[in-house]
Amino acid sequence: MKILLVNPGTEYKPRFRTYAVFPNGLLYMASVLEGAGHEVKVFDNVVSELTPPDYARDFAPDIVGFSVLTGPCIGNALIQSKEFKALLPGVKVVWGNVHATCTTEQTLKEEAIDFVVRGDGEYTLLELVNRLEKGDGDYAGILGLAWKDKDGRITINQPRPFIHNLDELPDPAWHLIDVPKYWDITLNTSRGCPFKCSFCYNIPFHQGHRADLSVERIVSQIEHLQKNYRVKFIRFFEDNFTFNRKRMREFCRTIIERRIKIKWDTESRADMSEEDVALMAKAGCTSVGIGVETGSKRMLEYLNKGIDLDEMGHTFWRFVRHGIMPRLYIMLAVPGETPADFKETQDMLRKMEDPPFMYMRFVPYPGTPLYEELVANKRIKPPESLEEWAKFSIYFATRGNLSELSDEQITQALSHWAHTYASRRVMFTLRHNPRYLLGAVKNPSEFFKALGSLIKNSLPVAFNKNTNIKPLVLEAVPNRMSGKQEPRLISNYD
Repeated sequence: MKILLVNPGTEYKPRFRTYAVFPNGLLYMASVLEGAGHEVKVFDNVVSELTPPDYARDFAPDIVGFSVLTGPCIGNALIQSKEFKALLPGVKVVWGNVHATCTTEQTLKEEAIDFVVRGDGEYTLLELVNRLEKGDGDYAGILGLAWKDKDGRITINQPRPFIHNLDELPDPAWHLIDVPKYWDITLNTSRGCPFKCSFCYNIPFHQGHRADLSVERIVSQIEHLQKNYRVKFIRFFEDNFTFNRKRMREFCRTIIERRIKIKWDTESRADMSEEDVALMAKAGCTSVGIGVETGSKRMLEYLNKGIDLDEMGHTFWRFVRHGIMPRLYIMLAVPGETPADFKETQDMLRKMEDPPFMYMRFVPYPGTPLYEELVANKRIKPPESLEEWAKFSIYFATRGNLSELSDEQITQALSHWAHTYASRRVMFTLRHNPRYLLGAVKNPSEFFKALGSLIKNSLPVAFNKNTNIKPLVLEAVPNRMSGKQEPRLISNYD
């Protein structure tokens, strides 16, 4: 059969190119489907200039599958689902990933959606495709599938066990995407997170499950990307690459022993030892993202982070000392957050000498403990449709405030952050790791090209005192092909 797998993106017709990473989940599913003899294409709305009519005319898929996260992409996926149904009356539309899994019945109430694949999707989707190819309408035995009959009655089948051995999956179908269009080459080498942060989607989606790709498979994927795409920099785009310390250490030692020339970035929990950080640096790690969320002990406990402020601070400075650039994620407007809590966060950032950080507004995600608490206390009203979910997500990501901070305090904090993000990053880097910026000097044409785009796109944001969107910022990051530092424009829609 012909299957089109869609990453819907946050905008139906993007106004300009934004930060893009590989749609790894879709690429894994594509490989499994191709291995079974099916014809597959990937439509990544984030980078593709094509539209549903183009795919309907030139490919005419039998099945269109959407990977949908909670956020603005819900509205885009719904628009495209309806469009494909109109263009191809016999097409079957399948939704999967986090939002469809956590709101299955509500998702299937939409007329344009025929099936929902819940949890790990590779084998569930393959089994569904095989049944549809044979004309077998008995879907009751397909684990992990939810569906509706011709009368609209919804059935949610028994869940499919999570994949425990990721090595059984084929490599992602990289040949189905236009690699040069992506700003970062990304690998996804693990699934799930065992921690229980009360705001995180992992609790309802992965339910504490964790699975890892082996070091040999990770290295073989890196070598494939180096050989075929001349890649020198990779971002491990997953919840927590460093959680499995044994695997992380084995990976680092393998990279060092085999003298594989690769620079890499990852997300990490703020509980790393000096020895592990030193090993990461020696193996080519150049930057890490750390979800510190807050500098308030009270709020850390409320969010169930399971870590203390001292350990976060120690880990932060370990990365800095070893030349690994940390970027901090700070959650803003969290339910119950007080001005005193917010001040503690600012005090923490000052102690860290104003490091690069990102404000992320709190968004209640379906099925999470915080979401359920807010619903029970009638502080939020659950969206009653997918269209409402799209509006709900945008509202909380841009204007929503369930904290005790005033809207003015939040606006001022965001405005100050928007105006100082680039300068703060540059100054911190000059103090602690000046070599990180040398690439910008060595690539003047790229620097001025990015600077021109920065001025053109960010001035309306910089001069809007009431802005609630992220600024466009320029920073030096490793080029995905050369591994050298070069200026990169990071969009306010990333």
